[in-house]
Amino acid sequence: MEQKNGLEYAQNYDLIVKWIAEALKGHTLEVLGIQSAPIEEVFGFEPAEIKVMSGRVDIIIRDNAGALFHMEEQRNLVKSDLYRFAAYHFLGAKTWGKNLTDIILASGDVYAGEKTIITKSGEYKPIVIDFSIRDWKKRLEEIREAVKAGIFENWLELVFLPLYGKETGEERSGIVEQVVKFETELFHQQKIPSRLLAATLIMANKLIDKERLKQMWEGIKMLDIIEIAREKGMEEGLEKGKTLGLQEGKTLGLQEGKTLGTIETARELLIDVLFEKFSNIPQGLSEQIKNIRNPETLKRFIRHAVKCSTIQEVETTAARLSVF
Repeated sequence: MEQKNGLEYAQNYDLIVKWIAEALKGHTLEVLGIQSAPIEEVFGFEPAEIKVMSGRVDIIIRDNAGALFHMEEQRNLVKSDLYRFAAYHFLGAKTWGKNLTDIILASGDVYAGEKTIITKSGEYKPIVIDFSIRDWKKRLEEIREAVKAGIFENWLELVFLPLYGKETGEERSGIVEQVVKFETELFHQQKIPSRLLAATLIMANKLIDKERLKQMWEGIKMLDIIEIAREKGMEEGLEKGKTLGLQEGKTLGLQEGKTLGTIETARELLIDVLFEKFSNIPQGLSEQIKNIRNPETLKRFIRHAVKCSTIQEVETTAARLSVF
């Protein structure tokens, strides 16, 4: 079965870093068993001397105590990978200084030997997190029960959960799908943001086949539209309520602003998503989308439009659904 890099569906590495950053910020690295202060900044690891390999998470994390962590994921870690990581590490130190710790997120078939490189001139000793020894099924069930009991707080662990265990092929794809399905349920319960789902798929992009991955990405894009529209609508509702002289935007002002702000923002976001996916949108289609007034009609159209393979399919879908 063809495997395809998930970054293709996220469009560009800057967006990848942004989604990962939003999932990590404010958290510590405790979920990985690493002591850190809360994370305040995440950016891409791109030293000029090295061409960044797409398809792998490769980021620098800065906590609010000033510590720097270079986090990179590696499926099926072998000893030779450590020499490559060592070269990256010292080039990174050239840019960011000596207060830099390497974290390797290892999954799949992980090299079991010594993970330190020692020469007459120095030592390279990264922190290797071996996810293959963790029981994903047991942990997922524990998280479900903790969520039901209202005592689960470390949502960041969900991002790494698809990497747990030694399963491969269809079994691994099934793990990813179960975790993403669970996260989608949590999103609809407004417990987690859509960016956390996106970060999960980015982390698992090598573990699932192309078509399944593509379908999941399109679903997350729709959730992202809904979430941003929801947030934007609440902000606009609050502002409108204040303008009308209502206490902190509550009652009528909030409700009216929420509805109007949500549909307007959702229309704009749909146009942005279609432009990003197809590179251009016919002017007529763009104008028609801007004229959709019914929130349920727009929601129905979004669900179908993000699954289309061509802009012509979007136009056909619009006509078939009679959304305009």
